[in-house]
Amino acid sequence: MSISWYEAEQEQAYSEFVDSLAKELYEEHKEQAIEEFVTERLASYYKKHVHIAEDAIAFLKKAQSLQESEPTASLIFSSTATEVLLKSVLLKPVVYGLVHTEPLAELIATGLVKQTGIDRFKELIFSILEHHIEFDNGINDYRRNGSSVSLWKERESIQKYRNNALHQAKVCTESEAQQSIEVAMAFINLTNTLLSRIGLKFSKGGLLVCE
Repeated sequence: MSISWYEAEQEQAYSEFVDSLAKELYEEHKEQAIEEFVTERLASYYKKHVHIAEDAIAFLKKAQSLQESEPTASLIFSSTATEVLLKSVLLKPVVYGLVHTEPLAELIATGLVKQTGIDRFKELIFSILEHHIEFDNGINDYRRNGSSVSLWKERESIQKYRNNALHQAKVCTESEAQQSIEVAMAFINLTNTLLSRIGLKFSKGGLLVCE
């Protein structure tokens, strides 16, 4: 069913309002977000949203199954899994915790993670991880095994491959698809380490369960 021009304008205005409110909240609270959103509250959020990572894990499994036969599709699936993990599993719980009125919290947190791009949230995502995980040389230089560049730099490269595939119909190589899967796995392993600090872990299907 199509919508009228007026309805489309209303929907666009509403979307812009939510995005603006989300950005304002993030800018206002980003410095104190981690300290205020303590482990107990983080654990509470995850226990209430145990299915939060299942879609990302499902996409990663699909990527693994397509790696050899359809590397471009595989990279799109795995890079999407990485982005969903970063936004919905790491970033959204913290943003949600900053707003104490639950319906408004869901509205703002959802609006924020729907924004395109993840680089603007790098500082907050890194703070979440560093608050729970000790890195030898700091998270900015964290590298997965076998890589000569930081994990975040690899993620940026994968993002470019995905954009080229989606917007320019460029094909990806099997090695690029493999790299994208390994980057996604590295972020999943980091998230699982964080979860273990609060007594949780991923099941094989991505459901959050108690250790």
